[in-house]
Amino acid sequence: MNEPCPPLPDQGWSRKTITLQDAIVVPPWESRPRTPSGVWKDGDIAEAAAWRGAGRMSLALEEAPEPVEKLEGHFLFAGMFYGHFGHFITETISRLWAVNNDYDGVLFTPKHPTLTHFKKPHREIFEIFGIKCPTLVIKQPSLVETLTIPGQGFGLGEIAAGTEEFRNFLRETVGKLPANGPEKIYISRTKYIANGGLLAEAILEENLRRSGYVPVFPEQLSWKDQFALYRAARKIISLDTSALHMAGMAADPDKDIAVILRRNNAEHHSMRLQLRGMMGKDPLLINSLVAEYLVPGKKPNHNSWGQADFREIHATLLEHGYLDADAAWDIPSDEIIQADVAEAERRAKGSLAYTPVTKRFAQ
Repeated sequence: MNEPCPPLPDQGWSRKTITLQDAIVVPPWESRPRTPSGVWKDGDIAEAAAWRGAGRMSLALEEAPEPVEKLEGHFLFAGMFYGHFGHFITETISRLWAVNNDYDGVLFTPKHPTLTHFKKPHREIFEIFGIKCPTLVIKQPSLVETLTIPGQGFGLGEIAAGTEEFRNFLRETVGKLPANGPEKIYISRTKYIANGGLLAEAILEENLRRSGYVPVFPEQLSWKDQFALYRAARKIISLDTSALHMAGMAADPDKDIAVILRRNNAEHHSMRLQLRGMMGKDPLLINSLVAEYLVPGKKPNHNSWGQADFREIHATLLEHGYLDADAAWDIPSDEIIQADVAEAERRAKGSLAYTPVTKRFAQ
């Protein structure tokens, strides 16, 4: 492409591959949010850049790097390797739609130099994708005899809907795994020890259980077991959480998915696009937030704790057919909310600022 531009789900370089001879794959040389890395061949190869929304996460290479080693054979460039779970399943896998086992290897550049190898969960997803050729993390500038660069077919931002090629790739891999599990599940964070969440989620979980939803704790399951559950489920309710991207990889038109927002920002946008791309319809988005507890001076983010209107959640789920009309539904008491706030502050190791939600983020 002549000018760098974000990948689009329906047209452009995101749906194509290019093949280069004697190109140099270049990892980042320092750890910071955005740094030059990618592929050089008579200049920076913009098709190899990692995009998030409208911006490049891997900045353009401005001068020819000196290769330290040479890789002989034909390799696939798979882009940037993120160690973080959510970014791995949305960005690291975004070019694997073009993989096959005729390649001599699949090459990744790490997000930062300390990412030197793949862990067991990463290797498990490669296995699910049927990748048998070596997967390599490039640690120093490397001259590659023949390099094929697929477009970024998935990610965060508008490309979260996925290209047709990427969606078909998921249907032919994840979509062929055995389904095993209940028809109605709730993707729970109640056993996930982290900063950020929904206050009184345990009450929400118990309410949903009364309508037949089985709680699922993704952090306790292998990726194959998660996919088996998501493949089997017909109705899925979840907070806006990274695990929902996993459910999105297994989504199909027969599923109904409801997303209860736990933070008043745009983080759910990519989830909505991903689910729409795979299901052919929007998920049910419920922003019932009345307040948030935030790190002082911070805007809503992954560390936010949301306080929701449980009556509104109940009414919305009931209206859209997610609940049994006669099932009991509890409203958390002030004592439960404050106990959860105290736990949130313990995890945050400091006080959190009570912030009323005066304008809910547009759904």
